[in-house]
Amino acid sequence: MTRAFDLHDWRLLERIVGLTSRLNCAYKQVDVRESGPIYRAHVEFTGSPDALRRLDAQLTKLLNDDKEIHR
Repeated sequence: MTRAFDLHDWRLLERIVGLTSRLNCAYKQVDVRESGPIYRAHVEFTGSPDALRRLDAQLTKLLNDDKEIHR
């Protein structure tokens, strides 16, 4: 599974890495670039289909919360 993120705070990437580990997934590739006030990240995750589904749901919630904070 590959996801792209626009992060307002680089510490959010640390939360994503921690969440990935807690849900028994891993990441194969991480690419993060600063783009003005945000960081654009592309991450390729690996894991079982069920673990990736849980990770995807948690990432969506985490990123939606971040968007609400930075409106």
